[in-house]
Amino acid sequence: KEFMKNKERKKRREYIFSVIAPGTPLREAINRIQEANLGALIVLGNLETLKDVKAGGFELNAEYTPQGVYELAKMDGGIIVSKDIKTIYGANVQIQPDYKIKTDESGTRHQAAHRLAQQKGCLVVTVSERRNKITAYIGKERYPLHDISDLLVKSSQAITALEKYSLAIENSLVALSILEFDNMVTLYDVIEIVRMYGLLFEMSEELMGYMTELGTEGRLIRIQYQEIMLNKEEKFISLIKDYKIHNKRAEKIIEEIKTLNKEELLINENIVNILGYEQKKLGLDDIMESRGYNLLSNVNKITKKDTELLVKEFSGVQSILLANVEDFAQIKGISKQKSNHIVKSLRRLKNRSVFERD
Repeated sequence: KEFMKNKERKKRREYIFSVIAPGTPLREAINRIQEANLGALIVLGNLETLKDVKAGGFELNAEYTPQGVYELAKMDGGIIVSKDIKTIYGANVQIQPDYKIKTDESGTRHQAAHRLAQQKGCLVVTVSERRNKITAYIGKERYPLHDISDLLVKSSQAITALEKYSLAIENSLVALSILEFDNMVTLYDVIEIVRMYGLLFEMSEELMGYMTELGTEGRLIRIQYQEIMLNKEEKFISLIKDYKIHNKRAEKIIEEIKTLNKEELLINENIVNILGYEQKKLGLDDIMESRGYNLLSNVNKITKKDTELLVKEFSGVQSILLANVEDFAQIKGISKQKSNHIVKSLRRLKNRSVFERD
């Protein structure tokens, strides 16, 4: 339930910033209004839908231009723009939503915007003349826009944190591989890596919010983000497939992990329950054997289908490591050449783990 709420909230947020992020036609008009120290109330809708909550003003049905909206903002009333930001329907309109709708806004313009957004479900944007702030309303939600320079600072800090979590995960996966070769992985080792992935994705979500709001101003941040997050989801799926115990899909488990906040991620029991274990029956120091997804993800030139065949055929990592070329070649779909490659690759991985252990 909480996951669905967060998903809906995220969709609304993405929609808002797809309309008013830097680089969009509407934001260009808003920037001009701010530079001139003007106020504005801009409604995305049409005259027919809004006929019972508007009065006065005049119809335009003119082609949208940022300059046109800026000029119209010099008048006191609201400006009605089409949802696709192609047409200016009207200007100098008096917005009169139901006054019984609750709002905690103080200014007249902001009260009208918040009530209208709730009554009609449309996107309403206000520019505060006094505070020079932009606020977007949709339904009951209110989104005050951050200053671009503040957003860039926060994004830079989030990138640093994301890099830190990413490096910690890479080091932990190397350590986990060594433990898998030695058959010494404990439930606690698994929990620790899942926790780090959870923290990584929580920070990723925060950073994505900043990038969405930054629009074209966030190009460099977006490139850095993509580099850091490359293959992270795939690696996490392999880890979950290795250690989950019920039939729930790995992707579904990851969705549940992503709903946990930082405080919830620090509680071992939350992660244990999502993985499907009962902590009363299993101690944190109990040995866990991997199914082999994470190990085989380090072998290049084998497909996901090959991996599934190998995991299905063998009972775990130790069986895979003990298998020879003939054992692999007997599996339908695995050729002799590929079997040779798998054996050599696993040998190299084992030698590397010995070197890294030392």
